[in-house]
Amino acid sequence: MAELITEVDNNDNFLGLREREEFYSGKHIHRAAQLILLNPENKMLIQKRAPQKRWFPGRYTYSVSGTVANESYEACMAREMLEEIGISVPFQKLFKIPCVVENKGAFHMVFSGLCSEKNASLIRPDPEEAVSVEWIELEELHRAVKTEPEKYTPSLREGIIKIFREGCEKYIF
Repeated sequence: MAELITEVDNNDNFLGLREREEFYSGKHIHRAAQLILLNPENKMLIQKRAPQKRWFPGRYTYSVSGTVANESYEACMAREMLEEIGISVPFQKLFKIPCVVENKGAFHMVFSGLCSEKNASLIRPDPEEAVSVEWIELEELHRAVKTEPEKYTPSLREGIIKIFREGCEKYIF
């Protein structure tokens, strides 16, 4: 059975459900949820997307990056966290990034969560989603998304740039 994904309009209003495959045409807008997962040293976990991914294969993105099915952004984040990295931590909503151009793309809701050392040791990335995960200093990531943007997903680039433009202290625990 085909997976149904939430379709929205240019203002992120729910329109209905559509098969995932239809979104690859670039003719529809969907919702996505991403997680900025920080460890006690304020390093962020990022994943390198698997080469078989349809959107941005082989690029680095948030530790968790999921497409919203027939659920809320929050429910998507809770589900995707367990599926993609095998742990669950409390999280909070930070901001929404509209990556919508000419009636296609996605609204990306970015969340943050704090990972204890114990939880960090339990992280097991899903090989269908990611070929690797790594902890990176926020400042280092900020420099990298500006100097080598092609290595990162557009939503990660925009999210990190927004955090530094508006001030890390506003978003980091």
